[in-house]
Amino acid sequence: MEPSTGYTPRGFFGRHAQAYLFMLPAILLAGAVSLYPIVYAFFLSLFRTRYLERVAFIGLGNYRQLFADPAFRQNLIYSLTYVFGSLIVVLPFSLGVAILLNQRVRYRAVFRALIILPWVVSQTIIALLWGWLLNPDFGPGIYALELLGVGKVGLFTDTRSALPTLIGVNVWGSYPMAVILLLAALQTIPKELKEAARVDGTSRWQHFAHITLPLVQPTLLVATIMLTLLYFNMVTLVLILTGGGPLGATEVLSLRAFKEGFDFWHVGYAATLGIVIFFFNVVFSLLYIRLLRQEGLQ
Repeated sequence: MEPSTGYTPRGFFGRHAQAYLFMLPAILLAGAVSLYPIVYAFFLSLFRTRYLERVAFIGLGNYRQLFADPAFRQNLIYSLTYVFGSLIVVLPFSLGVAILLNQRVRYRAVFRALIILPWVVSQTIIALLWGWLLNPDFGPGIYALELLGVGKVGLFTDTRSALPTLIGVNVWGSYPMAVILLLAALQTIPKELKEAARVDGTSRWQHFAHITLPLVQPTLLVATIMLTLLYFNMVTLVLILTGGGPLGATEVLSLRAFKEGFDFWHVGYAATLGIVIFFFNVVFSLLYIRLLRQEGLQ
């Protein structure tokens, strides 16, 4: 009798059949809640619809109509401005807050708890809170601006200030997510490396530029991916705070898709917008992942 070598012949699943079987429920669940809606949305986008009823198959007709619509191009510009405007502010701000929270100070745990409070509050509450604070009639924030001599301004009713103000509110509500990730990354930097840099007499800026930033850069890219997807798909904050106004100045793509589907019941057209948003999500994710892999190879 020959001794067993511990090798089992490769069948349909091979030696890892048990591992695949354990993963199967999670794969089925992910497919049910992620893959199926995407496939069904694409299928629905190929039809002209009346409410929830498919009236006629029109192929790529909805896509041609969408790309020929000047409002779509404007919505796309607003979406990209909203996403990248928020990222430009939130990433350096979050990194600065994370560095401060990583210092040894008294009541550090209290400060950390206060910093993440905006993240545990829902977008609905954030929108209602800032809508009250910046209300031009009775908002404390507007009253403070009057005391500073700015005068009574309607930040959400002016087409020039509505989108920048919305970006500011979004930054306030989402920066704790990046802070948590970056703070965890900062705590993984070896103490020996910090002590060696201190012995070499490096300045604070040199320490940040040559040690801190390179070591947290992969985490910074991960936070960028997560925040980009969050911002590009965000509906609740924009819907409650501005509703896309004034005069469509804050109507981003995600809000346009929501309105087409649930206000106007143009379900096929809304599905088309959803597929376009999904396409941008995939493109952004692939670009960031490529950058992340390049950083890992260096």
